[in-house]
Amino acid sequence: MLHLLSTGTIRPLGRMRGASNETLLTTVTGAESPGGPLRTVRAVLKTRAGEQPLRDFPRGTLSQREVAAFRLSDHLGLDVVPPTVWRDDVHRADADGASLQAYVETDPAADPPVVLADEDAVGSDLAPVLRAVLGDGAEVVLAHALTAPVRRIALLDVLLGNADRKGGHVLAGAWRLEPGEEPVVDLHAIDNGLSFHAAPKLRTILWGFAGEPLHEDEVALVARARDDDLDGLLGDLLPQRELWALARRAAALLEEGSFPLPPEDRHVIPWPPL
Repeated sequence: MLHLLSTGTIRPLGRMRGASNETLLTTVTGAESPGGPLRTVRAVLKTRAGEQPLRDFPRGTLSQREVAAFRLSDHLGLDVVPPTVWRDDVHRADADGASLQAYVETDPAADPPVVLADEDAVGSDLAPVLRAVLGDGAEVVLAHALTAPVRRIALLDVLLGNADRKGGHVLAGAWRLEPGEEPVVDLHAIDNGLSFHAAPKLRTILWGFAGEPLHEDEVALVARARDDDLDGLLGDLLPQRELWALARRAAALLEEGSFPLPPEDRHVIPWPPL
């Protein structure tokens, strides 16, 4: 898939609704390996030129951070971010380049990882995060599943310092559909552009693991984020100060030995949360 995304021909289909930055649904036609047969897949294109300026993130860097999030997830073996590549050949008058990510086809039959439900319906398999009142006056609870895949995404977000993990950014589905085969449904973390800032900015709806001790395999994984030389992996996408900040977040996580608790000096839930 990485080879196809990196070398295939991109054909935009249209802009995806609800995105604050330019986000295009596309098809990509190419081979999965040099000389292989052609196939067409769907993908999501986020252009550097179409990014809205933000007060706290450097302009024109969000699409690069999408690629960096995939690379880190892949490098650490978390495998929760769909394959994402950087394309220099996407040309616009004001800025070139874009991220291109394999499109996740959601599975309507899968249990949703994030739900809005009556408080009485939130069992031990769900972690309530916040209470809300809907437009019709109904009181509901936003909760997320306490499963291993959700925990992997929550751990990645701590390392990324993800400032915008909404419920709608956690998808149950498949990014690759083989002809004649059943898709492999898993959880996927999309929309990772507001990540890797050097300052503490973690905002997420996945607070249900807060305070829980890290598992042995998680400790080893976080130690790699602290100790591995990531310049070759991420240095073309992120400035050095943000790579140092990533190592500091990993070191702090190891020192604490558990998922962080929500800080009390700033907002910790993204808005809107879904």
